[in-house]
Amino acid sequence: MLRLLFVRHGRTSWNAQGRVQGGGALDALGRAQAAALGERLRDELLDAIYASPALRARQTARAVARIHDIKVRQRHLLQDLSYGKYAGALLADVQREQPELVALWRTEPHRVRFEGGESLGDLRARIVRFVSDLGASHAAGAVLIATHDSPVRMALSLALGIDDAEHNREDLVTQLGSITEFELFDGALRLRRHNDVEHLRGIDD
Repeated sequence: MLRLLFVRHGRTSWNAQGRVQGGGALDALGRAQAAALGERLRDELLDAIYASPALRARQTARAVARIHDIKVRQRHLLQDLSYGKYAGALLADVQREQPELVALWRTEPHRVRFEGGESLGDLRARIVRFVSDLGASHAAGAVLIATHDSPVRMALSLALGIDDAEHNREDLVTQLGSITEFELFDGALRLRRHNDVEHLRGIDD
């Protein structure tokens, strides 16, 4: 059996500023969250560490990799949902300038394709492919996967049989620096725990 430890990156200045993601490095709180994650997983027997190419995800992965002396393997399939022209924009500005788009994203996210970016269908295809590739590369053991909120939500949706129309469900929210664990059994994901932030107790803004 293969265990998949999906972790969301620590906080960035863009998170704190309320920007649509697409960049940003870990800020002081984010670095503390990543360090706490590394300590939480110190005794975990990890066979590999994968990360989105985004700096914030790589920084989070390295906090764990340094402890385990494992090289971080970058995978483009783990990138966040691409928001295209809106990447890096302030959420308040997008709300003011494109209220119809924001309303559609909130109520029918499966119908949205961001200009110059992706749809949830594109993201689903990427995560399905990543999980399939992982199953072909690792028969058993445990791997760490440092990525973003939307990819973790998509993995949850695959495990729980949730349609992309429900992508914005509150119970799918993945907190910064959290752990969401799955088992990969016979090609299918099974959820073991979601949004585990026990290691972040005492770390605040």
